[in-house]
Amino acid sequence: MRWVLLAVVLSGCAKCGGGAVDAGVDAGVWQVRRSTDLRNVLIQTYPEYRDTAFLDAAVRVTRVIPGLTEAARDEGLRKLNWVVADGGAGWDLNKFHLDQLANDTLQMSLTLNVDDVGRLYLAPASLSSMEMAMYLPRNLPIGKETFEVDVHYSSSAERCTIRVRQAVSLLIANGQWRVTKAPPEWSPDAAGDEGLPEEFAVEVTGADGARITFKRARGQVRVHYSLVTVE
Repeated sequence: MRWVLLAVVLSGCAKCGGGAVDAGVDAGVWQVRRSTDLRNVLIQTYPEYRDTAFLDAAVRVTRVIPGLTEAARDEGLRKLNWVVADGGAGWDLNKFHLDQLANDTLQMSLTLNVDDVGRLYLAPASLSSMEMAMYLPRNLPIGKETFEVDVHYSSSAERCTIRVRQAVSLLIANGQWRVTKAPPEWSPDAAGDEGLPEEFAVEVTGADGARITFKRARGQVRVHYSLVTVE
């Protein structure tokens, strides 16, 4: 347990099936594994929040489990103390929610509010993608796993563009990211809207394969971060 926000949800708890162990076993072949943490992703996607209004954010881990059966799924969830959600749509564990997207695919999600995000900026340590994956059924093969974060905020159209430019510039400056998609009018050195359409998207790709897409639609920005953590 770390601090109030993460004590039950983001770092571990007495109800979450015990201590950290391997999240799963591989599918019989050598696999690439990567990790990041929620605070780092938040700083990359939403580095400057002044003059903006936070709207919502969500974190997800999606795992493909080859040959997953209902019996193996239910046993794995039982050991971790997941319970069927109200109405029977998925499962809940404290603030985590779990859905089955396909026969072999589970997706765990966590919604963040403005207070959660504020605390994450100040946290000395944060939930890692690997730690979050610990709350998926263990000791089952992993075909593929993806960690995603979505951030949604608003401001004036010009201020939104400035914030997107700032985030992209900071990423490029560390030498680990490059712009892979942008409108023809895009220039990281320009100021304000300067010729950009009312709606545009800029994608940057990291050295580890992570992708961040910034979509500005007038006075709102939606940011999507995605990293394949197991493949």
